[in-house]
Amino acid sequence: MVRHGLSKKSLSSSGAVAATVVGLGTFTNSPYVFGTVLLTFYLSSSRLTKYKSQIKKSLEEDHQEGGGRTAIQVFSNGATGAALALAFQYIFWNTESRPATLFLDDWRASAILFAYIGHYACCNGDTWASELGILNKSWPTLITTFKRVPPGTNGGVSSLGLAASFAGGLLIGLTAAASVLVQLALESPVSWQIYSGSNGVESFISSLDPKFFLSLVLTGAGAGFFGSLLDSLLGATVQKSNYSTKKKIITYKAPEKDDEIKAISGLDILDNHQVNFFSSLIIALSTGALWLKYCW
Repeated sequence: MVRHGLSKKSLSSSGAVAATVVGLGTFTNSPYVFGTVLLTFYLSSSRLTKYKSQIKKSLEEDHQEGGGRTAIQVFSNGATGAALALAFQYIFWNTESRPATLFLDDWRASAILFAYIGHYACCNGDTWASELGILNKSWPTLITTFKRVPPGTNGGVSSLGLAASFAGGLLIGLTAAASVLVQLALESPVSWQIYSGSNGVESFISSLDPKFFLSLVLTGAGAGFFGSLLDSLLGATVQKSNYSTKKKIITYKAPEKDDEIKAISGLDILDNHQVNFFSSLIIALSTGALWLKYCW
């Protein structure tokens, strides 16, 4: 996969090294879900980064054609996920084959799974929102002031971007649910029982709880949507956005005396990579905690 990323220019040299570290920490897990979710995020986000790249390059100064993700970008989007995958391996090191049934039987495995989905759903939702939202026909709205701002402004939201964030998270949730379902079906045959309701109607009940899989899908969609909003909120407040009136482009250069570059929003506290890291970390911890409190 790293070789594929290098050949498609989705990864830089340093990004390839970082992706190898993240990949080894993730794909060495027995449950399929860790690997399939990571692949879904990587392949879908890489493809969208290249979509209408020339238009994006004319709107964002730091946009790289093809993606060319560096080590910092890889770790900001993958460090939390890799840590959760490694935590699963450490906790269940002595469990034979570490089956997917652990997600249904052990609260620790379940919490890690939902935190993992929350993390990558947030990353995927935010990436989809950024890559597609910038192509919105009208200028986005700054999430803190509701004023129109140039495309590419940190903290700017649009209807297209919000829809994309929901779709990106939903894809992660669907991938996770399908992965766990397939592995459970392969590990142990699904049993069915006849259940007689109070109204006398008999129905078939599966040994697989549909509520669990629905929760995976909804968690992905919710984490993608709200993760993108959180990222926008951080971007509008603790990340600086400047606009070049000459080039008509978002720039990270400091404002100049001749007013060629104007400050739009935010404080110069965090950069884009740090915002991505903290927003996905917060969403990951939140989804894991909410699942334990209300659903376990």
